[in-house]
Amino acid sequence: MSEGRILLKGGTVVTMDPELGDIPNGDVLIGNGRIEQVAAGIEAPDAEVVDASGTLVIPGLIDTHLHMWQHPIRGLGAGLWGLEDYVTKVFPVRERFGPRDMHDATYTCAVEALANGTTTVLDFCHNILTHEHAEESLRAHRSTGQRVLFAYGMLGYEDRLAAERQSRLAHVSALHEELGSDPAALVRLGMAVTTLTYASIDEVRAEVEHARGLGLPMSIHQNVAGEITRLHEAGLLGADLLPVHSNNATDTELGLLAGCGCAISFTTEGEWGGGRPMSVVGRADRAGVLPTLGVDVPSRVAVDMLSQLRITFNIMRAAEAQAERDQGRWPLRRHGDTPYATPRRVLEYATVNGAKAVGLGDHLGTLTPGKQADVVVLRTGPFGVAVGDPAAHVVLQSTVGDIDAVLVAGRFRKRDGRLVDVDTGRLSSLVAGVRERVGVS
Repeated sequence: MSEGRILLKGGTVVTMDPELGDIPNGDVLIGNGRIEQVAAGIEAPDAEVVDASGTLVIPGLIDTHLHMWQHPIRGLGAGLWGLEDYVTKVFPVRERFGPRDMHDATYTCAVEALANGTTTVLDFCHNILTHEHAEESLRAHRSTGQRVLFAYGMLGYEDRLAAERQSRLAHVSALHEELGSDPAALVRLGMAVTTLTYASIDEVRAEVEHARGLGLPMSIHQNVAGEITRLHEAGLLGADLLPVHSNNATDTELGLLAGCGCAISFTTEGEWGGGRPMSVVGRADRAGVLPTLGVDVPSRVAVDMLSQLRITFNIMRAAEAQAERDQGRWPLRRHGDTPYATPRRVLEYATVNGAKAVGLGDHLGTLTPGKQADVVVLRTGPFGVAVGDPAAHVVLQSTVGDIDAVLVAGRFRKRDGRLVDVDTGRLSSLVAGVRERVGVS
């Protein structure tokens, strides 16, 4: 048996590749960290055969917006009511975090996300108070085996940010030199650009131009109406800049984003629970913008992308139904492309679209030969796969308790329902240690 060669045998393979489609009783052959072959009846005598019968085999889930440093303070945001509550009750806690806390929080968040099927994450790290905060976060990422785009946050101590900007940009350059630009690397560098809520367009321009000069992907919070227009007028929009939330985007602004190949990261559970308008997800998709999904704040939302899939599907259906009622069309009837949201389309948000949004569309997002072998295997229980589209089973029937195996770059990070190479008994003490040091109980 050659080292690292694996044959997942006999599952329902949901490739998300439109040419390959779904393969009942299909096999996935993995070697050297990549997918070698996807078909029924693969023979590979030198590979380790893993029985996947009775399971769904899907691409690894991709979270495009996660503040991983908040993992140990989960629950602190449970009762939030609007953005003001978050800004006054949760966000100030970050200033009590030291570099060690950043390491431990990032590590525990990554481990939980991996256990729950998230193979790739954009860590929007907006708690880099010192260079050491960034370096300790990266040290944690290097140890987890998760694929990460570490978005270096330009948001720091507000009263010092202008003075620190050049030092931060120089640190980004140094980290880029260290990490390189290999798309297959598990840890890649990006930039979390300062939001226009807290910076001038010229300050944002300096950050964007620096990142683009290094070829780094970027992400930016977009909470205030009109910011997409301002970015467009400044010539800063591009497919390498991922706006987050954008609940207030007009149809004209969505057209601007579509025109430059942009995606949006929607964190639907937090946005919906925070009272934001949710029609934008469907409007963005219809406008040609790539919707992607993120958990956002572990202080409030579970690190669970399967839940995000289900919530997003139901929110989109509810928004479409409300639009139909507003037009006097009741009871509901199918017409044209309404309803637009389908389970398979929503699954694309966390696979195909997510890969494109983090700059890895040619490497992730589908189970296609040649791509990185980031794979999730879901048990379907004694009742088997649901009738109809197996993607609907993933979105509407599956929970994190069904996750049997998770592979990143062809290596098991979870197998037979258990994490691999993780001292699970140590996780609770790491969380407790952060809470004690930052004064949260």
